[in-house]
Amino acid sequence: MADASMMLEVVERVQESQNVISLRLKVVEGAFQPFLAGQHLPLRLDLPERKLATYTISSDPADHGGYRISVKIEPNGKGGSRFLHEVQVGARIAAERPRGKFVLADDARPVLLLTGGIGVTPALSMLSVLARQPERPVYFVHACLSATEHSFADEVAEIVTSAPNVRGYVAYAEGGETDVAAGRCQGLGLLSRETLRALLPLDAYHVYLCGPDGFMSAMRAALVSLGVADAEIHQETFGGGVSVVKKEAKRSALPEAVVTGVTEIGASPVVRFVKSGLEVAWDGSSDNLLELAEAQGLRPEFECRSGICGTCACRKLSGEVAYTEDLIDSPKEGEIFLCCSVPKGDVTLDL
Repeated sequence: MADASMMLEVVERVQESQNVISLRLKVVEGAFQPFLAGQHLPLRLDLPERKLATYTISSDPADHGGYRISVKIEPNGKGGSRFLHEVQVGARIAAERPRGKFVLADDARPVLLLTGGIGVTPALSMLSVLARQPERPVYFVHACLSATEHSFADEVAEIVTSAPNVRGYVAYAEGGETDVAAGRCQGLGLLSRETLRALLPLDAYHVYLCGPDGFMSAMRAALVSLGVADAEIHQETFGGGVSVVKKEAKRSALPEAVVTGVTEIGASPVVRFVKSGLEVAWDGSSDNLLELAEAQGLRPEFECRSGICGTCACRKLSGEVAYTEDLIDSPKEGEIFLCCSVPKGDVTLDL
């Protein structure tokens, strides 16, 4: 087993809400790999439709006894989430070292953890860390549908009660006055700009935003309108949606005949999206080719955004790329992983 690989055993299974379970995983082969709050754990499920899948670690990074992952099952769930919802204590799952860049900034500025639904998972790990920093104001704001879908309610309430620097607020989109009276939530309906303005004192926040795409778009717009710097809003996108790309690269129509040439000295590499009829100058405003494609309105498939799952694999027709992540598995011959590659010169993609 490679140094960064582990064999994990399920030692506990907890039903967190109507559609979310947590699995406590203990390392039984290999060495425990430390992680940062907000990172995810790549699992080798070796299912026919999914070899590798990533799940955010929801446990405290200070706990080196293992990992906790929390998984939501959708009504038509399949693949990794369905498998993990059926797995029982004693099952063994191979894993790689934790990864991910959605982590806390290393300073003492105030923090807003703003989450919707299963997007709460990275915030749980972050909250554990922040509760041990009494000088740092923390606002934990969570939105979900109702009490039946409110995961980790008791766990978060305990932290909010015991940590004087943490304030909590929960909104139920379909709750009732009985939920407010019982203390299960503090607000009813969708989170709004007005709610955030009333909750948050003016300050220079680091914001960590995670949840469904529509929720994140609405909350990001609301925060920016309240004066939060867009660059301080750190966002985690789960599979299937489109991430926010702050700058749009220059674009032009793709000529009928695509000619692959060598980039002139001092010129920006050009990325050609053949199927879409676009060519785009690589100007450094995107972190990788997936973000560049999204900035043009394209919707490539993705999940982990860190070179693990292979969902974003795309055929490369010409050119060379460099990878910004250490790959666990290489793409197929002639393909690249969009989420962690950057052009080394002009590149033509079958997209």
